[in-house]
Amino acid sequence: MASPTTPRPRTHSLFRRAAATTLALGAIAFAAGCGSADSDSATSSTAAYQAVTVDHAFGQTVVSHKPTRIVSLSPTFTDALVALDTKPAGYLPNPMTNADYAWDQGNSNLAGVTKLPLGPGGTVPEEKIAALQPDLILGGGLILSKDEYDKLSKLAPTIPSLKAGALDSWQDDTTLVGKLLGREADAKPVVAATDKALADAKAKYPKLAGKTFAVSLFVDATNIEVITNPDDNANKFFQSLGMKLPDALHGLSGGLGGLNGKISMEKLDLLSSDLLSVGYMTPGAAAQLEDQPLFKQLPAVQHGTYLATDADVSSALRLPTARTTAWLLTKFDGAFGKL
Repeated sequence: MASPTTPRPRTHSLFRRAAATTLALGAIAFAAGCGSADSDSATSSTAAYQAVTVDHAFGQTVVSHKPTRIVSLSPTFTDALVALDTKPAGYLPNPMTNADYAWDQGNSNLAGVTKLPLGPGGTVPEEKIAALQPDLILGGGLILSKDEYDKLSKLAPTIPSLKAGALDSWQDDTTLVGKLLGREADAKPVVAATDKALADAKAKYPKLAGKTFAVSLFVDATNIEVITNPDDNANKFFQSLGMKLPDALHGLSGGLGGLNGKISMEKLDLLSSDLLSVGYMTPGAAAQLEDQPLFKQLPAVQHGTYLATDADVSSALRLPTARTTAWLLTKFDGAFGKL
């Protein structure tokens, strides 16, 4: 766990939680909201608020009053708020670009809301958060240490990752946000809509069953990360459609956090799969990989089922939210149709 006094490099912040616990910093909405935090249902607004006790990685947090000035530092929490038609007081944008994620761009529930980009070295922007006078901080995987949690808890009740050493599911985070807003019943159809989108895609493309996939992140020519953990969210996305990891990737290690594999340019054949998704974080990086003779020989490259993706797609795969799944399905729809 990172020392609270040691600045975290941006790349490390983006991948540590995702590899070891989440890519926290690293779908198009099923019902894009247009109201504000005050637009709860009549029942929710008139009923007395029931205090919520949340057990999490660093202990327990009690939220005794209905929050109205929520700061979200996690895409899963931000998108849960948006899906429930609730404006946050402030939120963390895509830390790679400091802009909204593609699926959130133009959403009225984020219009005019204060963005909270990370500080130098990927640090939590505590002063900017304090200036918003929050009554609830949804920190999620961005809160990497007990020290960070304690500091934020002095500002407002704070929710970090729910489980130590584990990635929170978007379903759990969405359900929790509904509960914290006193609208748990409203969160259920949000979760159900995403589950239905996956089921519909699986039915649309039955030939995906048994096909192999590989998800990679090209950091640079010396660091090609491959997601090999079957329980990683990116892998779960494709597995939910009936696909599977190639045998050659099982057990591959050496990547960030111990959950990813790492390969060299000489071992690109390990990416042999029916579908290949490679994320590139910087402009022009794709050419470094795509110009390699071994890469050109990969089945997915030859069959048109290789996708060069950006930070938004990589984030959506690694840290899915209530709003990313349908958006992701549109990104992979063309490749799915070729399998």
